[in-house]
Amino acid sequence: MAETPRYVPVNRVVFPTEGVAEVSALYVDTGTGDGSQPGADYEIVGRRSIRIYPHKRISMSTYFNAFPAAYWQRWTTVRNVRLSISLEGKGLVSVYKSSARGRSSAVASKRFDSETVEFELPITSFVDGGFYWFDIASGAGEVELSNAEWSVLASDSWEPGKVTVGITTFNRQRYAINQVRAVGANPDVADVLDRLVVVDQGTNVVADEADFAEVSAALGDKLYYVQQANLGGSGGFSRAMLESLSSAESKYVLLLDDDAISEPEAIVRAVRFADFAVTPTIVGGGMLHLDDRSVLYTQGEVWDQRKSWMLPSGASEYDQDYAEDTLRETPELHRFLGADFNGWWMCLIPTQILREIGLSLPVFLKFDDIEFSLRARDHGYPTVCLPGVAVWHMAWHDKDPTRTWEEYFIHRNRVVTGLLHSHVKRGGYLPLHSFLGDVKLLFMLQYSAVELRHQALKDVYAGPRALPEVLATKQSEIRELRTNFVDARVVEDLASLPPVKRSSRVILGGVSRPSNPIAALILAGRVGVRQLLIKEAKGSKRNPERVIAAQDITWWRFADIDSALVTSPDGLGVAWYQRDRSKMRGYLWSSVKLNLRMWRKWHALSHDYRDQLSDITSPESWRQVYAEAGTPVV
Repeated sequence: MAETPRYVPVNRVVFPTEGVAEVSALYVDTGTGDGSQPGADYEIVGRRSIRIYPHKRISMSTYFNAFPAAYWQRWTTVRNVRLSISLEGKGLVSVYKSSARGRSSAVASKRFDSETVEFELPITSFVDGGFYWFDIASGAGEVELSNAEWSVLASDSWEPGKVTVGITTFNRQRYAINQVRAVGANPDVADVLDRLVVVDQGTNVVADEADFAEVSAALGDKLYYVQQANLGGSGGFSRAMLESLSSAESKYVLLLDDDAISEPEAIVRAVRFADFAVTPTIVGGGMLHLDDRSVLYTQGEVWDQRKSWMLPSGASEYDQDYAEDTLRETPELHRFLGADFNGWWMCLIPTQILREIGLSLPVFLKFDDIEFSLRARDHGYPTVCLPGVAVWHMAWHDKDPTRTWEEYFIHRNRVVTGLLHSHVKRGGYLPLHSFLGDVKLLFMLQYSAVELRHQALKDVYAGPRALPEVLATKQSEIRELRTNFVDARVVEDLASLPPVKRSSRVILGGVSRPSNPIAALILAGRVGVRQLLIKEAKGSKRNPERVIAAQDITWWRFADIDSALVTSPDGLGVAWYQRDRSKMRGYLWSSVKLNLRMWRKWHALSHDYRDQLSDITSPESWRQVYAEAGTPVV
């Protein structure tokens, strides 16, 4: 007797139930440009169901509900997908496919009358890009979709994978609780969940929240809660990685930021895609803006080893707004987008990769996610940023890391990542880029940021063994260091500050944004000469000369003044920037020496870091870190 084919759901069609209007554009498209305003054409009934009003049409050509056929063809051996749709009422369902050029065409259709319709669809012509999706058109009465899913055929030997979900948190108790609740309350996630590990590194602990016991009870022994010293994102996520290695059931670990809102279906999709991948594959999720819910920050990034920095993949751009430009209307999003890495706001990693290449680089935060994927790539393991897999995360647009202690980690870890993974002679543009970055900050009177960047380079030159040694202490050291600089002190009581008054002599004439690169270069030269040779006006330390909004801070706005009040990115107050000619001279000379040393010693430094990488990222090394921090791994 022939066995019944075994189909496994890999993408379930889901809908939002939280009532945030712009979110619906990620799930449903009406084709009329008002997908972000539900109500005229449809009503969301539940997590898996939607009601379409008479004589209306809706489409699943959306971020969360289109099937990413190109990625399945490229990274798996699956060559067919079954679409099953359960419907009440009468109407027409049509299936569409798109090409890498974004052109769509109907490939199948069927009239229905309160039934489940199925389509068998090939995954054979998407090598450069393309999606599948379906549209539903209602007749004279309402139509309700109660369930729809994309399934693939599994072999007799196929076994579903289980995942350890790791959430790292620091003093964001409510965010963490909400994440745990979202993961624990979803029955589909329960099918793939081995354990949920919460690594609490804060002083205001999650376990003290009133509803923690209730949330914990829902997960039972699947929840593992651990408190430890604050070792940053790399220390928190490496703890989750270690815990996943201790479980015989976990084939994967999925890293999830605390300051994010999950789409639980994305967790299941990531696991199932990894289950069918040809080789162990890192499956990353996109980052949607928490404060602008229909905007996708990125669906994939690549690493530019010439300057050790990131770029959006292919023809994609940062900050795609699906409420303004739908998937159907944005051809570049239909192209297959390769990626070199994925942010650890949401990222699934096979435990096999951890066993072979180690855990995170011990760098506290920043670039740990980039470095890990580049290291995995060097061992033959790809990173796939899968459309339809994402979380909502706090956005970067209201942050300026040069005005926080994070600038130290960004600069140090960027250079370390370059030393490990750039194959361009002497680091390519990085030494020059680093120097010019210092000059730009000096022009803007941000001496605290330059001090942090210089300390970062000195610590790079101390060698790779120093990274785990300073993991628990470096953040507090650099935060203390910043308190010595006036540009790092935010004053919340604006009334306590003296009035704005111009005291500098007008030397450069009227200053405005340079109109072209040549004009910018000429102005930069004049600014440099002014700041190096002309002593600052005495009155500039008695009265600020200009007010500059955080979003307007650029080097040329400081070209003709010696002090300014600059609003903080979080809107809490202002910092009083003050020019200091002696600091300018000292930091400029120090920058020349430090960055020239990077250029001259690049080969030797790179060799040293690459030789020590496997030791400082090994599970044994991390166990020692936790033991020394007073929270040993059992």
